[in-house]
Amino acid sequence: MEKPDGVFDAPPVTKFVNETSSKLSAVSPNWRCGMIDNETLAIFIPVNQKVLGLSKEKFVDLLEFAEDKLEVLRVLAVFEKPDLSLTEGFPRTLRYVGFRSIAPENHPVQLPADKCFIMCYKV
Repeated sequence: MEKPDGVFDAPPVTKFVNETSSKLSAVSPNWRCGMIDNETLAIFIPVNQKVLGLSKEKFVDLLEFAEDKLEVLRVLAVFEKPDLSLTEGFPRTLRYVGFRSIAPENHPVQLPADKCFIMCYKV
């Protein structure tokens, strides 16, 4: 879960820290990220994230960066459950670019299923 300081309770991104931060901020300054393990980048996205105003190109750049530079196998989009709508908003949009819901029993221990909704993109 994200702490009040905006940092995941997970291992930090150790490779390309500044570049990762820059790529993430280019998509949205409100997003945060952390490495769940050596193969998984988690992006914490606010539940009220609007699709309008986000650059599709910058988002694709972020996914390509995760694959090419961070060499991860998965990118997780993490949303806090309260007030989350799965039928509208950003989670719905992510389905169109290949993100799929993760079953609660498959959530990483750092991101409990009772508090988080997670979608996964395999790179």
